Amino acid sequence: MNAKTLLLGASLLFIVPSLAAAQSNDDCSGATPIAGFNTFSFDNTSATASGVNDCNGLPVRKDLWYEWTSPSTGFVRYETCGTTTGFETRIAAYSANSTCGSLNLLICGAANCGANGLSRVAFPAVQGQSYLLRVGSRQVGSGNNGPGQFVLSADPCDPAQDDALEDNDDCASARPMTDGTTNNLWCSKVDPDWYSFCVDTGGTMSIDVLFATAVGDIDIFAFDACGGGSLGIGGSGTDDENLVIDNSAGTGPLNVVLRVELWPSDPDFDCNDYSMVIGGSGCGGGGGGGNVGTAYCTANQNSTGAIANTTGSGSDVAVDNNLTLSTSSLPANSFAFYLASTTQGFAANPGGSQGNLCLSGSIGRYVGPGQIQQANPAGTISLALDLTQIPQPTGFVTAIAGDTWNFQAWYRDAVGGSATSNFTDGLSVTFQ
Repeated sequence: MNAKTLLLGASLLFIVPSLAAAQSNDDCSGATPIAGFNTFSFDNTSATASGVNDCNGLPVRKDLWYEWTSPSTGFVRYETCGTTTGFETRIAAYSANSTCGSLNLLICGAANCGANGLSRVAFPAVQGQSYLLRVGSRQVGSGNNGPGQFVLSADPCDPAQDDALEDNDDCASARPMTDGTTNNLWCSKVDPDWYSFCVDTGGTMSIDVLFATAVGDIDIFAFDACGGGSLGIGGSGTDDENLVIDNSAGTGPLNVVLRVELWPSDPDFDCNDYSMVIGGSGCGGGGGGGNVGTAYCTANQNSTGAIANTTGSGSDVAVDNNLTLSTSSLPANSFAFYLASTTQGFAANPGGSQGNLCLSGSIGRYVGPGQIQQANPAGTISLALDLTQIPQPTGFVTAIAGDTWNFQAWYRDAVGGSATSNFTDGLSVTFQ
């Protein structure tokens, strides 16, 4: 008997009779037509194996087949998790262009959502298109079959629901953050979030990620660079996560990148909402002699495996005319020069570069006499700026109190022996 769905309106329940009575769907050619999001009953006691070993090289034992028509476009969750099914299951979904003679597996899963051996997968579907679904036993033998249920629903962890700070799914696109509380963030097992911070010399930064454990366990990981060393892990199995990044004994500003993810082995949930609270971030200073400016815009690794970092020292008082830019972790002996703009921006791999341009608008280049630098064997350069002669495409500009200037270094790099270019992170200075 085919499934019958009775729509009584948005506020009423779907009513679906049991699909267990008939076994004509023991083979793909007899797949039972079903439609819509619902809970469907089955009984594979009398079912036999189809002999299709395409779920990681394994069969769905004592399998039953269904031809399901999707009611909407988006990711679909297909699962036996949370049902009355009393044995370990294996499930599979095949694409809309599949036929029984030419199956195109979208995804399969077995015993992946808890200790009871039930299964969950998710796959993209298009409204009105039909997909072949297969459900059955993971094991053979007595007690490994019988009545059960599977559920089809709109996936609450559809990657399309990225939050307002996306796209920050990898370290190279980490979102620069400062102190404060940010709500309505979201991550999943397939969509982590990355953020970047700066902790000033002598400073301490706290990171709190707040969420409801009942909806998925979030963990956080802090590093000193993309692919760099660990600064701490917040991986409690109970509730909210906290990290404290201590730079009290540091000799310079500390760049931090943070990964927020849904615990990959969470048995029940694939995504979660969260809030993030930051305190103690930011690098900069005023007056004389200290660190000047705030780092922003995480850079990419260079051929040394490090991320080149630009810092400022001296004074952020414009009339002092005392600002020196310094850059470290460059490839030894590479050529470099500084860029300046009043406008921040982000452009990945401009002109085939391996780095990120963190400036936009009118961008000036420090390429005058003595301004093009060559890194020493330790990979460092520095340049004392004349704040009355900041280069711009139309000429030189003087920094005055209230101005914010953004600086970045461009440098020569190499990938696989081929010459290319790269960029440091950005440094923003607001002058007093």
